[in-house]
Amino acid sequence: MTTETNLGTDDERRKDDSERMHESYDPKGIELGSFLLLPKLELDTAYNSNVFAQNSDPKSDFLNTVRPEVKLRSRFAEHMLNFSGMVEKIKYYRYGNDDQLNAQADVDARYDIGAATEANAFLQAYARHEERGSPDDAGGSKPTPTRGLTLRSNVKHKEGRYTLLAGIDADRRLYENVPGTAASVIPNEDRNRWEVTGRVRGSYEMFPGYAAVTELSANTRKYDSKSDRNGLERDSHGYRAEAGVGVDLSQLLRGDFLVGYFRQDYKDSRLSDPSGLSVRATFNWTPDKLTIVVPSLERSVSESITQGASALVRTTGSVLVRHEMRRNLILTGIASVSRDELQGVNNQDAWLYEGRMRATYAFTPELFVAGEAAYKRKDSELDTSSYRQTVFFIRLGAQL
Repeated sequence: MTTETNLGTDDERRKDDSERMHESYDPKGIELGSFLLLPKLELDTAYNSNVFAQNSDPKSDFLNTVRPEVKLRSRFAEHMLNFSGMVEKIKYYRYGNDDQLNAQADVDARYDIGAATEANAFLQAYARHEERGSPDDAGGSKPTPTRGLTLRSNVKHKEGRYTLLAGIDADRRLYENVPGTAASVIPNEDRNRWEVTGRVRGSYEMFPGYAAVTELSANTRKYDSKSDRNGLERDSHGYRAEAGVGVDLSQLLRGDFLVGYFRQDYKDSRLSDPSGLSVRATFNWTPDKLTIVVPSLERSVSESITQGASALVRTTGSVLVRHEMRRNLILTGIASVSRDELQGVNNQDAWLYEGRMRATYAFTPELFVAGEAAYKRKDSELDTSSYRQTVFFIRLGAQL
């Protein structure tokens, strides 16, 4: 049954379309013993109609992106150990303060303890910039630089119809101060924190292809600073309890539908404690060999620095459709709707709508081109937070 063994690299929503071409267009790579080295270089030219995600007087600009990437894939008879690294340089034509240098390194591993037991781990280190228009965007003269470490780990054991999974997830999040207006500095160090989650998941295969699933998780969120810029202590702990159905019908349909209850308790009594319906559902549906559909629905709790708010409860529904029009032509459509509810404050909830259409064409296994059109719209009860944004890009990629 589906038990989240693929922690990093095999999620359909994460894969780039250039990796989904027919096998005859797979890059050959460079053989290094038991590993295969896959270098890639992408060059993007894009247009953004609203660089700063503003409600009024939007500023548009063109930007270029250079993105070298390398992947090292193991080819062991058992076990698995994969590495990947990426550096991304984004440069705007007019608004140079929004130029970015981002980087990411991943390690994805599986150790086969026995025929029925395996251990999985995914580790990521990153340096990025917070997106303009995000609920926590500091509104500085440049985007907020953020760095972090992410760990996803579990051990899975299967015994007859039963499958048991126990895991620990950890996130280290760091945010830098950014310049504001009139030589001021916007502090972000009070957002630095650890988030650690432990979880246990059990499933029982009721009959072939269908399993009853139960998952319990508990988390703690610990800030470096005793209090934030508003004098609030934001440390918290919480839990989720969910149950539902797991489906694994060969290559046709795989995924989970889980519902339950969540709660997050904050140390400061002035902060409200969000709780309520928990939902997590993701499916990979393959109606035919050329098409995959990935619908998902999730309700989760994330941290927020909005004054007076304890957290952001976000409910997101999305669907990805990827179709192999030809062996060397992939068409992808993505649509999502999110409802953001700020806990503890009034008149700042928002709806976020996003749509993307992308086409990727491979000339050869070594050379491809892609084009995308994306539209994002945020309707907030706080008018100044609403915005519209359209982005177009064309990408040229080379890989070995």
